[in-house]
Amino acid sequence: MYRYTAFSLLLLLGGALILSGCDTGLTGSKTENLPPSTNMTIEKINRGDDFRLSSQIQISWWGNDPDGYVVGYEYAINDTSEDAWTFTRRADSTFILPITEGQREDDVLFKVRAVDNEGAKDPIGARLIYPIVNSSPTVSFIETETPPDSLFAISSFGWEYDDPDGLLNIRSTEIAINDTINGWTDIPITAENEGRVFISLEVDNSTTGIKTADVYFGRSYSTGVDDAGNPIQISGIEVGAQNTAYVRSIDAAGAVSKVDTVSWFVKPQRSKVLFLNDIDTNTSIEQQQEHISYLNELGIDPDLWTINTGEPALGTIELSDQFPTVVDPTLRKTLAKWDHIYWVSNSIQRNIVHALDITTEFLENGGTIFVNIPMVSYPALTPQSEIFNFLPVDSIGYFPPGGLENGFVINGDTEVKGPAGPVLLTESRQIAIYPLKPAPGATLLYETDFKATTVTGNITDYDRFEGVGIENPEGNLIYFGIDLTTLGGNDNLADFIEYVCVQRLGFSN
Repeated sequence: MYRYTAFSLLLLLGGALILSGCDTGLTGSKTENLPPSTNMTIEKINRGDDFRLSSQIQISWWGNDPDGYVVGYEYAINDTSEDAWTFTRRADSTFILPITEGQREDDVLFKVRAVDNEGAKDPIGARLIYPIVNSSPTVSFIETETPPDSLFAISSFGWEYDDPDGLLNIRSTEIAINDTINGWTDIPITAENEGRVFISLEVDNSTTGIKTADVYFGRSYSTGVDDAGNPIQISGIEVGAQNTAYVRSIDAAGAVSKVDTVSWFVKPQRSKVLFLNDIDTNTSIEQQQEHISYLNELGIDPDLWTINTGEPALGTIELSDQFPTVVDPTLRKTLAKWDHIYWVSNSIQRNIVHALDITTEFLENGGTIFVNIPMVSYPALTPQSEIFNFLPVDSIGYFPPGGLENGFVINGDTEVKGPAGPVLLTESRQIAIYPLKPAPGATLLYETDFKATTVTGNITDYDRFEGVGIENPEGNLIYFGIDLTTLGGNDNLADFIEYVCVQRLGFSN
């Protein structure tokens, strides 16, 4: 038997009434979503024609939503058709406002509208007209990335470009060689360029005349291609003549920078052998001609490259300014154009100290080198010197500390000989030339009778080691440490060069 209290009866009655109410229905309608509103930080710009804004502008805005929240914004510039809007979650950004091409001044519409969490967009939005003026871009060659006075097949160019309206306002940068009417070539740029361009032009310089150059990008020397993937080439370079390179930049409004120029001579390459003359004395030409005369007797007519500038500075050796200042890739790839190098100098403390670096690609391609530089010691020359990483020399002659010996001498009419090859003969007394000890694995080709001078004025024999000509273990480099032009006593220097350069190093024209 169930018992009901008064309270229980009230609850039952109330529930029945509620159920009865649901059946009869409550009337009403769902509230519609209200669109957001949009405001710009600046409401109006009042500037005369003399006080227009740069086309690069920081613009900011904000939005409100009465019944939800703003999830982002859409903006449009000039064109406000429905497909022209761009969505962003930002409330500010930097814009390069477009100027109609060919115009210096323009009035640009910027419009923005908020978007709420239900996708509703401000039907009115905020808008502002920006009176802007275009500033011309600038461009200039980088002095340390342009050719020296003359070069062979490869010439590199670096330049910087800028724009007061921002780098993003630069549409293109162009180069022309000798012809600024029909010769401009576009060099593609991206934001990654950061205002700098570096390219190399390579021509077939086996003959003189007008040639077309292949374009390579960057220090990686990658083949230059246009937006369609086609190789970029530049015509109009004249081999055997002075050339002028022109560079300019163009901004989004079509404004063109002032043109910068650089000139250089493109030399033809006619031989497999390159003669490097690094003799900086007043007898440089005479010594060069003597060496070349011996090569000519062997049917070799080398290409000539004078590199006799560059002096020690602050403990370093400057690379000759007759070389391109860009070693990698320009100088390395240029030297690799030859099969053989004949390198002469009057000092072991000159450009040869850079040889290990600049001949990397040349040697990797199978090139061979003959080096004739007197081994004269300098205070800075030690067994740890960089030059001994290139030359096949372990060490140079020395005297025990505390002894009387203080210098080296080779007397006149002294034979310079080895196990094979012609015997040379000194024409006069040689002083300050140091004897050489071959590096491990190297081959001693020539030695001579060294004497030692003493503080008392006597001459004594020196017999620790007496090398003067050494071939490296790889067989692609021979170093000779006495000036060859002083060893003509037997009138057989052409025979000597035929032995070391042709027989051992494979020189041919």
